[in-house]
Amino acid sequence: MTYAFTFDASACTGCKACQVACKDKNNLPAGVLWRRVYEVSGGTWIKQGEAWTTDVFAYNLSIACNHCVHPKCAGVCPTDAYVIRNDGIVYIDESKCMGCGYCNWACPYAAPLFNPESGHMTKCNFCMDEIDQGKPPACVAACPMRVLDFVTVDGGSKTSENGQPSTIYRALWKTPASEHPFPLPNFSNTEPHVAIRPHASMERGGEAQIANWEEVRPQGVRLFAEVPLIAFTLLGQMAVGMTIALAMMEITVSTFPALLVSLGLTFAATLVAFLHLGRPVNARHALRHWQKSWLSREILALGLFSLSGAVTAILYGLCVSNWLIILTAILGIGLVVSMAHVYRLRTMPAWDYQHTLAAFLLCTGVLGVQAVSLVTPLGWIRWVLPLLFAGELVLALSARKGYHKTVNRIRVGLLLAGMATGVALLLFSELATIMPIPLFLISIVEETVGRWLFYEMLKERPL
Repeated sequence: MTYAFTFDASACTGCKACQVACKDKNNLPAGVLWRRVYEVSGGTWIKQGEAWTTDVFAYNLSIACNHCVHPKCAGVCPTDAYVIRNDGIVYIDESKCMGCGYCNWACPYAAPLFNPESGHMTKCNFCMDEIDQGKPPACVAACPMRVLDFVTVDGGSKTSENGQPSTIYRALWKTPASEHPFPLPNFSNTEPHVAIRPHASMERGGEAQIANWEEVRPQGVRLFAEVPLIAFTLLGQMAVGMTIALAMMEITVSTFPALLVSLGLTFAATLVAFLHLGRPVNARHALRHWQKSWLSREILALGLFSLSGAVTAILYGLCVSNWLIILTAILGIGLVVSMAHVYRLRTMPAWDYQHTLAAFLLCTGVLGVQAVSLVTPLGWIRWVLPLLFAGELVLALSARKGYHKTVNRIRVGLLLAGMATGVALLLFSELATIMPIPLFLISIVEETVGRWLFYEMLKERPL
């Protein structure tokens, strides 16, 4: 027997008693709503001859965690902090959660939310303490219209809690995607335990929008939360790029400082990553879920890359070949691939395509080659710079039109400047003594802008 929420949108008045009751029972801070009531509206005025008609519509939708059969949040959590009870209730083991926020990205309903006071992720737990005592969840008990309810699901039969057949239970995962009311996602392969009796306006079509967006979307809960991620990915990819460049060069005494810089960048990236965590002490659990979580695999890859780099630096003077550097470079490529897979989420269509991996690999090459050039002569590797810039230019020009148009144009200009400078270095070797620093600065600014644009796409989520 498992539990499921039911919601009759056709009779909801939008009083938000369920939202308030949930917030009050769980003592949630400002900006954190486990249950959210969306005010959806749309339509306009249409002139027909001499008359004006309107197709304006509005409805309310109360949504919390749906305690899915296949919860994506549990699947991606690196610390394996999610627990699924026998009755289908999904909750977070706070003693394991490190507050990385990855489960929020992966959840189609954006149910897990970061609690800035406790430093970990939180979400609806179906008021399991009340359920265990035979009482309804707080949100259900507070609904004055009784449009929000819960039922039991047992072997495919759906009954209300009092044992009578439920007349409004309809599993969303068994209905066409077109019947999923806005703003729910148009896919539900997680099999959510929720059923909705539609409001008449849900089936009218037309462009809808969330009228109370400032209320239901947390604001300022994690100010500049993505800044550590920008620094972590750029520093990590620069370190990997330096290692790859060194593996392609002849081993000399002059290359050793570059190896030390690469190792330093790796450790700096690791330290910066901790700034993103709400509860860094729980990072010790980060490898618990490496079998399923790409974030856990990324952390494992970072550890292996760091360890290999440290061993390589220690044994550098004893090695007669660069096989250790080559091994470290291979592990570094694995790290970049893991980074890209972390962002391959169906909830983020702008990230979920092959361009993400291509962008990360190109960034790795650009920053790595530039950083090595500041420490040791590049030799023939300088020939790849214009090609790397050209590849990034193609990706930048293929970005969606109208999205941060001005910022994207600035990045395109920086890429063109980088290409021109790279070509000038090939044609005029005497510039090799003065141009590496300006070219490196151009690359840093360009890659930072590009990565900022990448994380800005988070704002496009429907929920």
